[in-house]
Amino acid sequence: MEVYIREYIRACEAFGWEGGPAFKTDIVPMANKREKRAARWSQSRLFVSIPYQNIRESTYRNILDMFEDRMGRWGAFLYRNPIHDVATDEVFAIAESGQTEFQIGIYVGQPGRQRLREVHALYSTATGSDGEAEPADIEITVNGAPASNYAIDHDRGVVVFDTPPGSGAELAWSGEYSHWVRFDQDELPLSIDNKSGDEFVLNGSVDLIGVPPPPRTTNS
Repeated sequence: MEVYIREYIRACEAFGWEGGPAFKTDIVPMANKREKRAARWSQSRLFVSIPYQNIRESTYRNILDMFEDRMGRWGAFLYRNPIHDVATDEVFAIAESGQTEFQIGIYVGQPGRQRLREVHALYSTATGSDGEAEPADIEITVNGAPASNYAIDHDRGVVVFDTPPGSGAELAWSGEYSHWVRFDQDELPLSIDNKSGDEFVLNGSVDLIGVPPPPRTTNS
């Protein structure tokens, strides 16, 4: 079984959705009331809590099937953040001499202290006949002009140029993106709180956490 699948969970987000970036910081309090703080992650990771409310059993089955397929917290899949899912002319690199490979991302943080938040899963919510997500159409520009001499690793958000863009060139990108995630739970509870005709309607929630992209192989 594959650890990573290019498929989306059909989670039926309801009002009450919660999510955003998360970091991990170790804090040791000192006797003088100061603290020793150590940032364990250089990149934030997405966390999401998705409520589903008054859904029918057929809709819940879509969620259940993904949970069973991924064996709870074990396997990874795709999730589209409904708040941030499109980039428009986002600068992601200033090329160095001879450089051909670049990590796509979005600069975040306060002016003068910004850093690149990497973007990995460059997929559209459109799916093919096999149920897999279609690669997103990504546009790369070099100093504002559209580029064409490049290939994109949609799993990892890496762009590789056939020839170096040139020292000091500003690279930007536009397109849709998603996140690699896993379930942050090994149980999938639900409650029966209502009934529609002869059919129960169900309530519950799904917790997801971002994970790194699949490792690069020799065939990538």
